[in-house]
Amino acid sequence: MPCWSKPMKRVTIAVDQSTTTTKVYLIDETGGLVDESSKAHRKYYPQPGWVEHDPVEIWDNVKTCVRDLMDRHRNEVAVDSICLTNQRETVVAWDREGMPFYRAIVWQCARSNALCKAMIRQGHEPMVVAKTGLKIDPYFSATKMKWIVDHVDCDTDCLHFGTMDSWLLYKLTKGAIHATDHTNASRTLLYNVSTNAWDDELCALFGIDRQWLPEIRCSDEVFGMSDVDGILADPVPIRGVMGDSQAAFFAQRCTNEYDMKMTLGTGSSIMMNVSTLQPQINGLVNVLAYCLKDERAYGVEGIVNCNGESLNWACEDMDWFESYGELDDALFERKTEVLFVPALTGLSIPYWNPMAKGMFVGVDRQSEPRDFLLGVIRGVVCQLCDALACFEPTSKPIH
Repeated sequence: MPCWSKPMKRVTIAVDQSTTTTKVYLIDETGGLVDESSKAHRKYYPQPGWVEHDPVEIWDNVKTCVRDLMDRHRNEVAVDSICLTNQRETVVAWDREGMPFYRAIVWQCARSNALCKAMIRQGHEPMVVAKTGLKIDPYFSATKMKWIVDHVDCDTDCLHFGTMDSWLLYKLTKGAIHATDHTNASRTLLYNVSTNAWDDELCALFGIDRQWLPEIRCSDEVFGMSDVDGILADPVPIRGVMGDSQAAFFAQRCTNEYDMKMTLGTGSSIMMNVSTLQPQINGLVNVLAYCLKDERAYGVEGIVNCNGESLNWACEDMDWFESYGELDDALFERKTEVLFVPALTGLSIPYWNPMAKGMFVGVDRQSEPRDFLLGVIRGVVCQLCDALACFEPTSKPIH
């Protein structure tokens, strides 16, 4: 009798490169999860308010996770494509050979606060807001790029700037592709949301040469071919690149006006679909929600800096708990007045104060470590409620 081999399952490798961890998934043709692998990377805090990652470590973690999955499933799956989503606004600078000039400067980093204040005093913010929908703030990418140009010894003849998607695309394609998608480009303060392109006036304002910037493509275009540094037997297309918050917005099908999503991670993003760009109110920023070849949507976004990061700090640095299983009903039954202001990396919506510091209030002689832990959780919840309240004048009336 003939021996029939089992057909290979067709899968996509989905890379989710986030602020804390790189996660890689195998997704089948129905959208089902076949398997996953993840690896955390180190975070560096060289000075108060500064946050950095090692981009080479992150690239190595992508490869480690892909290799782990392929070692488990190589004889069961056929990889059709790779897609990529990433932490937004984090900046990498590298040379033609793909070697970083400096560590990645993370979206949380406040080192460019003095530059931002100076630019606001000089009257530049109205123009920036009108063109980008964003504020002049260290959160966004352009002032991080300018800091690198001003403080790091870079060969400007071969300088490549990009957000984390661009860095990984460059490594995945062995230096063949220097590109980004519209959602990531729109978070840099260098992208004009009306023209959907890099803007010469914005580039000049921040001292960034356009030749250093990646080509911008729609999220559903093919971005190149990759065998993930030889881990796959043959190169496959990279199709599907989008910033993580916009990717969640699109995945939740927030395609109608006033559709809204909240994603919780190291920080949080609350985003609502709007038909046209809105005047900025209550600290909300305008956002290019997604940009496909045949479809585009806009939104307004509220950004919260430090939600999951507050819990990471309580666990990893303060030792107030060891595992999330300890955050049970008994903890929430405690009576305490302790409340934490989660400003470990500044405050965004609605304050936009990158130099704000965290603090505890309501502490008395009877306060215990569990009260401080509960105070952190309560503070995170209160901050999310404050962020949601900022949408009330924008959202659709409820009858």
